[in-house]
Amino acid sequence: MAQTKRPPVITIMGHVDHGKTTLLDYIRHTRVTAGEAGGITQHIGAYNIDYNGTSLTFIDTPGHAAFNKMRERGAQITDLVVLVVAANDGVKPQTIESIRHIKNSNVPVVVAVNKMDLPDVNPDVAKSQLAEHGIVVSEYGGDVETVEISALKGMGVDKLLETLILMADILELEADPSAPLEAVVVESSKDARRGVVATVIVQNGTLSVRTDVYTDSAEGRVKLLTNEQGQQLTDVKPGYPAEIIGFKDVPSVGSIVRDRAAEYPVSEEIEEEVELEENPWGDIDFGSLIEDKPKLKLIIKADTEGTLEAIMQTIDDESTDVIDFGVGEITERDLEMASTSGALLIAFHIKVSGKIKRLAKEDGVKVRKYDIIYKLIEDLQKRQLKLLEPTIDEVVHGEIEILEIFEMKGDRIAGCRVKTGELKKRDLLHLKRDGNIIADPKIKSMMHGKEEIDKVTAKSEFGCTFHNKKLDFQPGDILVAYTVEDEI
Repeated sequence: MAQTKRPPVITIMGHVDHGKTTLLDYIRHTRVTAGEAGGITQHIGAYNIDYNGTSLTFIDTPGHAAFNKMRERGAQITDLVVLVVAANDGVKPQTIESIRHIKNSNVPVVVAVNKMDLPDVNPDVAKSQLAEHGIVVSEYGGDVETVEISALKGMGVDKLLETLILMADILELEADPSAPLEAVVVESSKDARRGVVATVIVQNGTLSVRTDVYTDSAEGRVKLLTNEQGQQLTDVKPGYPAEIIGFKDVPSVGSIVRDRAAEYPVSEEIEEEVELEENPWGDIDFGSLIEDKPKLKLIIKADTEGTLEAIMQTIDDESTDVIDFGVGEITERDLEMASTSGALLIAFHIKVSGKIKRLAKEDGVKVRKYDIIYKLIEDLQKRQLKLLEPTIDEVVHGEIEILEIFEMKGDRIAGCRVKTGELKKRDLLHLKRDGNIIADPKIKSMMHGKEEIDKVTAKSEFGCTFHNKKLDFQPGDILVAYTVEDEI
């Protein structure tokens, strides 16, 4: 087995809006590998660039704080980290979070002080704030290099790349291309046209087309290998990224891809004998002691395995019941499951087809589409709160009592009187009996005498019909008209 030099794997971290994506875009669009300029860049989760004859691999990590696990895994497989801090904004919550991941993984870091093209910026403020969190730059007597840049204008980016190359040379990064294959999955998804797609970075060995591969959760044969320009590859050496098509199932982000035909050393696992203690609580049924609380039911579909994992980690098991989850577009099976279970369907960063929207409306299934993860989290928190207290965000502006019931042309008509406030035809309504909400009806028509009306005020009497002909309403029931503050 022969060890050879390999490209460093670099992760860019930092606070949202501090310029991580802008920096990566500038690097990969101006420093693509020779011969690849003019190709159409695709999002594959990792990119290799050539700088003055030296190859560098960058991981395109998500920027939001909710992607903790993705970033932790990024730090585990990375050799170097670029911590981006905006000169006009300084250290922010996600900067601090990134510092924690860097320290936990013990990975060398270089600080890129970004947005130096803006007027009246003071990079020293950002550097002093970093020192408060244990990142002491060389100017302050520490061992962390800093480079002042403008990712937007490209200023200082060459110096940053040169610094990364020097740091990589010190690390003397090597791998064995002839060793058994080991590649890390950095992104995975299910594409309607291409099937399962996985982005990997090879750590050891060589990844080749037509190789039978497996992970702890998926297997398949490499049918196609491509880079971010969509160019087909025959094999991929250590330190380089590639997109694999050929898995039967979606492999988990962070899992290791191995060659089915290769032999790997068996890891010795020591099994400890655990002596089970006798249950001192006897046969108490703890389930009967815990008060049943309503749970928010969800079915979650996301664009990639990494995104899905990040979402799942934000879910509170005590207040949420995830009926099903997966990668890929919403299917009719998902709608059927949501309709049966009463679950809310979450679509994150995926398109919802017109057919699915129409079927969802017909089946009464609620589908919510999100592209920003913190919006999803905020929405779920509101929904969980509303589940525990359904009327928490409601403003009541009318109470109506049902006095009697009439039958006319097959319709049941509620004869009503407005007790307080007013009622409009399009108002949201609760139907209450003995103080409990038993339905949320929608008004079909409102009549005062022979005149059709859209609004009625206090002390007035009127008749109304509801869209749901099977609605169970009785004399003495109360209709509550309300609006919702910040309706979700």
